[in-house]
Amino acid sequence: MNLRKGIIAGFAAGVLMVISSIAVWSATQGFLAPLYESSASLWKPMEIAWFEQLWALTIAQGILYGLVYSVLYNGIPGKNVNKGLIFAVIIWLVGTVPGMAITYITIAIPTPIIVSWLLGGLINLLVMGATLAFVYEKP
Repeated sequence: MNLRKGIIAGFAAGVLMVISSIAVWSATQGFLAPLYESSASLWKPMEIAWFEQLWALTIAQGILYGLVYSVLYNGIPGKNVNKGLIFAVIIWLVGTVPGMAITYITIAIPTPIIVSWLLGGLINLLVMGATLAFVYEKP
């Protein structure tokens, strides 16, 4: 277990998750914008500070994932980047999928938005896992 490497890898993963989130958001907005508008009463106003907070939280999330990765490193199957991708899929299955299922059941969010969050979350976590493994295993 190397917490220092976990923090460094997690920071890098968090930064790349921000970039990945922007790319996924940009790619889906043409299709999803009308759905967000039709469910406007569900959303808080998006202000500049909102984006800054979201990005800071995403980087903090990356650091947290890096710490967890460093603690669980020896128990995660696979080698090199595959180890990180397996970690990412586990996080997605344990965290994102149940969270989105609960969100879908309890809040009237249009189904395509939930699906996009599920797939976007998987993409972001795969970016996170690959980055964690790549940076963590560097000497």
